Amino acid sequence: MFEEGYLLFFRPFLFKNGAKPQDKFFLVLKKMEGDILLASLPTSKDHVPSDLKLKHGCLDVPERMLNVFVFLSGENVAVKEDGTSFAFDKSTFIYGVNLDIYPVGQLDLQERMAQTSIEKIGILDKSLFKELIACLSESKMVKNKFRRILKG
Repeated sequence: MFEEGYLLFFRPFLFKNGAKPQDKFFLVLKKMEGDILLASLPTSKDHVPSDLKLKHGCLDVPERMLNVFVFLSGENVAVKEDGTSFAFDKSTFIYGVNLDIYPVGQLDLQERMAQTSIEKIGILDKSLFKELIACLSESKMVKNKFRRILKG
């Protein structure tokens, strides 16, 4: 379930910082040794400056401290196990500054203890996933250690 390119849905997601748990998408970007994941929590919160045109794909504007990958609403992004496509209801954003590391064991334990349920939504289209990884791994807005992980 925790493989690269997998889009999951947590009901609810338990945040590391103690923020109020809420239902969240979770995208596995890279699986590392020791079952550690580099992942993103896609969000529908649009923090793209209003003077920039919102379009599908990578928006990297270092002089504005912005790195975001945009999935437009209704755009097919993942393939479900039954072969059908999945699209977000709202435009959805992956911000380079919001990547983080998560241990699989902790996520499994939360599910076993019924603190959360994890649904596998599907796997991102290969070319789309490649485009996303390139966007994040080539941006100065992404922490150096995460860029190295993504390139490795």
